[in-house]
Amino acid sequence: MADGHKTSSELVDYMITVGIDKATKPLFKLMLLGIFGGAFIALGGAGNIISASTLAKTDPGLAKFVGACVFPVGLIMVVILGSELFTSNCLLSVAYTNKKITFTQLIRNVVTVYLFNYVGSFIVAYITVRGGSFNADSLDYLQNIATHKVHADAYALFIKGILCNVLVCGAVLLSYTSKDTIGKLVGAWLPIMLFVLIGYDHSIANMFYLTAAKLADSSIQVSSILYNLFYVTLGNILGGMAIGLPLYFCYYKKQA
Repeated sequence: MADGHKTSSELVDYMITVGIDKATKPLFKLMLLGIFGGAFIALGGAGNIISASTLAKTDPGLAKFVGACVFPVGLIMVVILGSELFTSNCLLSVAYTNKKITFTQLIRNVVTVYLFNYVGSFIVAYITVRGGSFNADSLDYLQNIATHKVHADAYALFIKGILCNVLVCGAVLLSYTSKDTIGKLVGAWLPIMLFVLIGYDHSIANMFYLTAAKLADSSIQVSSILYNLFYVTLGNILGGMAIGLPLYFCYYKKQA
């Protein structure tokens, strides 16, 4: 390790170590950390809505930038506090490719974390909406986001999901390379800010946005929410593998 950060080959070794740890966690611990992971992302989403909503009336571009700057707090909390997040756990494919975990362990992790990320997202969505944290501007802004997401073309959702998770997993990997907290904060913040600013789709964030919108307006159909999550999730899975596996094949050196 040089200058306080990992080299590319050291990073891949660390990814495999982390993958083994995640794949072998006890089920209850995985469930609990999955709830926290979903809740942290949802809190970032709530901050995004509140910070951007009023400003969107006068300067939509600046509003989106401000919201994008706030949203990464969620992933920073995931990384620093060690909770479980479905999108970044797509990187477990690296440990599986290296034959350090089984396919059953891989599926057990990502399915459990995905489901309990939703539990965490729902809790935050319910408290935020029913607790009155969103004012009229925030609710309008949320509904505009949700309407766009549930009516988007399936192919668009899929490909935006791919690039979203390239950036999310890239943010996690950047945080992995650093030894100190400030390096982890900056590494996690920049790519996440970028994906929100561009408008890519993150399955766990969408769990929060769409559930909150449903709680605020019952006219949104559950089938429309599931439609969005299905295609975005597929894209997120491919995006995680798209950044993790090339890094593995380029830099991993098998131990003698």
